[in-house]
Amino acid sequence: MFPCLQATDTHTHTHVKHSNDIYFQKMPRAPKSQKDPNAPKRPLSTFFLFSQDERPKIKKENPSLSVSDIAKVIGERWRAIGDDKKRHYEERARQEKERYDREIAQYKQGK
Repeated sequence: MFPCLQATDTHTHTHVKHSNDIYFQKMPRAPKSQKDPNAPKRPLSTFFLFSQDERPKIKKENPSLSVSDIAKVIGERWRAIGDDKKRHYEERARQEKERYDREIAQYKQGK
């Protein structure tokens, strides 16, 4: 059509391609710091404590379920349980958090 627009389109296309190449190039990553194997393990949340209790029961009831299906059933059961049952897991999680806080304090002192 117009010769001046065709030249601009080629220039713009080259400019955009170059800009995209710069934008999408991989940034160098800093190396990951190694975790100390002696560091205390973080405490489990209320849901994960519940999952630990329920997973073996569900597996026993339905041995053919996949891992993702078991997780779905656990989620459904978690939503269905009452507040009194959840309080039990909240108390256990609080105790685990206190244990972790004590252990991490000792760990940091000895470091």
